[in-house]
Amino acid sequence: MQVRTCTILTGAVLAFLLTFGGLVYGESVKGQLNINTATIEELQLLPGIGQATAQNILDYREANGPFTSVEDIIKVKGVGDRKLEQLRHYLKTEGKSDFEPMETPSPEESL
Repeated sequence: MQVRTCTILTGAVLAFLLTFGGLVYGESVKGQLNINTATIEELQLLPGIGQATAQNILDYREANGPFTSVEDIIKVKGVGDRKLEQLRHYLKTEGKSDFEPMETPSPEESL
């Protein structure tokens, strides 16, 4: 019985962190990133975007031209509906990027 209760509690805590962790990150980010002009380094500043997905975005843009809407990013390998919803408010397709991600302190600064 204790193992089952512990498993349920652990699952609930994990769900809470996954749900509200994104909100905390979102509150500390300003602006949006233009996915038609962003560099690989800029794309990697987005939550959940690593080097491979950032490169896939650049490759897609090079092969197909500029994105006409933010929703078009789901055509990129490694980006699905869930990732789109996570990124939607950070992205735009026109204008200058003004995205300012939260700085993550180094492990030494955390001590």
